[in-house]
Amino acid sequence: MEFVEPNQTRSCRNCGESLALDTRFCPKCSQKYTDGRITLRELWHDFIESFLNFDAKIFRTLKALFIPGKLTIEYFKGRHIAYIPPVRIFLMMAVFHFAILGFSGGINFNFTGEQKVLRETTYQAAFLEKLDSARQQVNKDFKGNPIVRKALDSLRHQFKDTKLDTVELGYLDFHRDFRIKPTELHLAQRDIYEPIDVIFQKYKIRGFLEQLQVRQSVRMITENGNFTGFLLGKLIWMVLLMMPALALVLKLLYIRRKKYFVEHLVFSFHYHAFAFFIVGIAALLLNTNWFKGTNAEEDAPLPIIIAFLILLIYLFIAMRRVYKQGFWKTFIKFNILNFSYLFIFTLFFVLTAIVSILLF
Repeated sequence: MEFVEPNQTRSCRNCGESLALDTRFCPKCSQKYTDGRITLRELWHDFIESFLNFDAKIFRTLKALFIPGKLTIEYFKGRHIAYIPPVRIFLMMAVFHFAILGFSGGINFNFTGEQKVLRETTYQAAFLEKLDSARQQVNKDFKGNPIVRKALDSLRHQFKDTKLDTVELGYLDFHRDFRIKPTELHLAQRDIYEPIDVIFQKYKIRGFLEQLQVRQSVRMITENGNFTGFLLGKLIWMVLLMMPALALVLKLLYIRRKKYFVEHLVFSFHYHAFAFFIVGIAALLLNTNWFKGTNAEEDAPLPIIIAFLILLIYLFIAMRRVYKQGFWKTFIKFNILNFSYLFIFTLFFVLTAIVSILLF
């Protein structure tokens, strides 16, 4: 440790605050005073202390989260250090939720089966065309030899004929006179895997917006297997952006309660953290053997139905405890909030899906 003469002050190595000689922790930034060098024992002690403190915070936060409204009430009583901050617990539960959905297939916009058939029939048709052309050339080279012709016919018979269909794409055609015309594009199946510039030229697709729509439509058909993960990454931000809108609805519902907007925002974060956790657990249960029997179509929705009921009951109780209003007032506002939530969720989901498709 560095030498300190009598009556000499020292400074915090982190923020430069002046410290008394007997001060171990900086009153400004809370860092322990040090000369910058630490022992292995101190490093291990700091790790254990930080880990146990974080671990205790998680369990304490989850325990409070499972009691409707408690975490929000505790937060606005000023007990911040004891619990994980609202935005952080929201993001933690959101990552858990969407990771489970991605793992379990709870959200699946893939059409890998249809894509596989489309790709196989397209490539097989191209192969058969080349095979028929090669047969003709070989027959010509061998001057119609019966043995060769029979062998080639036998080879061709091993492959079934493939029927190619057209792929229908829809896009909006933007005219210079500000008219918007819905347009259908009938794309030959053999062209679907051609370079996109070839498609534009062959089907006379002009204009930036028109080409953007067709390009993304073709990508959705040919590369849809990657779209689910791409969309899941955007859904986390979608729900995060929904929070101010829901907080605004709560602000209007409880405008006479004189609560700050941020209080409604914190309530929204805590409720959705709980919702993410419960729906994530329900998605896990859907993939257990309990819900994979012969009657899976009827049994599979049960965990989701139970989770939905839990969330409704939780929200109603949390609203009563946080906003401290009677049963019937809370019940009316509870229903208004749910209808508003359905509208906001649908709007944000549609916008997110459109943006995701355009950026995919």
